[in-house]
Amino acid sequence: MRHFSNLIRPWSSARRTRSAPSKEFRFQIIAPASALILWVCLWLNLNTGFWNIQPPADAGDWLLAIRAFLPFVVLPGAFFFLIIRKKLILPWNGPSRLLMVYGALAALATFFSPEPMWSLYWSITYLATILAAWNFLDRRDPLGSTRQLLQITWAATFIVAAIIGYQAQNSIFGHASTAYGLVDSDLHGLSRSSGVARWAAIPGLVCLVRAYHSRRILHIPFLLGIACVAFFIVYRMQSRGAVFGAVAALLFSLVVGSRLRRYALPVAVISMIVIVILDSPAGLSNHVDEYLRRGQTKEGYRSMSGRTRAYENGMAAFEDAWLFGRGQWADRLVINEHVHNSYLQALLNAGIIGAIPYFASWGAGWILFFRLQKRRARLSPEDRICVLEAGAVMMFFTVRAIPETTTASYAVDFLVMVAVYVYLETLARSTARKSRVRLRPMLSHRTSSAELAPLRAS
Repeated sequence: MRHFSNLIRPWSSARRTRSAPSKEFRFQIIAPASALILWVCLWLNLNTGFWNIQPPADAGDWLLAIRAFLPFVVLPGAFFFLIIRKKLILPWNGPSRLLMVYGALAALATFFSPEPMWSLYWSITYLATILAAWNFLDRRDPLGSTRQLLQITWAATFIVAAIIGYQAQNSIFGHASTAYGLVDSDLHGLSRSSGVARWAAIPGLVCLVRAYHSRRILHIPFLLGIACVAFFIVYRMQSRGAVFGAVAALLFSLVVGSRLRRYALPVAVISMIVIVILDSPAGLSNHVDEYLRRGQTKEGYRSMSGRTRAYENGMAAFEDAWLFGRGQWADRLVINEHVHNSYLQALLNAGIIGAIPYFASWGAGWILFFRLQKRRARLSPEDRICVLEAGAVMMFFTVRAIPETTTASYAVDFLVMVAVYVYLETLARSTARKSRVRLRPMLSHRTSSAELAPLRAS
């Protein structure tokens, strides 16, 4: 009997070890339910505004009014749940804290806004986003919770991009030479070409990074297929900011990711050689020039579709209130147009005083990324992929911050970047804590050896 049990025991233990890995891929909700609800409310608030809070005339107006009112619920709710936790474990110089300082200073500048209630509304939505993201810092598993925040954000962009692609399929996949300008009518003004390209670029970058690091053969063609469709949409939109941002993010992924560099860089070089062979350099240059011009005149192209005028008006408005700014949405409320630049937007919103922590937030985010990349050997396989995804998306929005507004005001760009920042901050603190824990036994061992040295000599 004993011999029979010895035969069964290895078989049963092997069966347990074979079935155990399946639990790793089972999706489990780690984040607090309150944080998930608050984050979903902020996503539901997109494409609404203070103008929707008015007496509704029909069911559609009721829905818009409720969605527009959500920040007034999220801000106190997120603040209340943070007080209950009593401790916020984040680096004091992290990008999310710097953005909170900037947002608070922009909220104080509301007193100088020509429309204080409008500016206050966008300040509330801005601060509520950061507080809601901080609620994912669960005491039991802060890293797993913030990682889930990042993954939920990726999933949200994928869902919205899929909905937009379906609604604007005639423009995107139609016979027209370009979808630039055509997609506005299909989406009834809810998003322009630059916005559609942004929605598509995020899941495209995430799927591309994950495809090259996936160990499941069936997942690779599926992820690459999504990435190809996403970048095709970016190409069709002809949004120069999104195109340059996507190209920069792709090149950045090739340089930073060793696995991508090993396989994708030769493929990219071969593809460029094939393109040059099929078309002459002069013809290729003409095609690129026509693509970037989008049928504009030289004056329209040089003015960046009127952005240089907005920059001039924005700088003039900044000089009138250079110290404290004029609160959130200062460009729309003061110069009556979108300023199309994140850094100038921050100067208008919070002046020099608020722009300092805002500018520093970009540098702090990149320092965090490269510090984690340097310690990637200590990270789990999933965190290594998530860090590369976060870096690719961060590079996209770093480039996009020049022709558009990203983290300076509340928008989907800000929602995505706050999730990236909070995850990187939590991961950096987690790796630093593990390093200290590993160092303590080594220090105690060295101390004991030093204490024993005199005894050994005697």
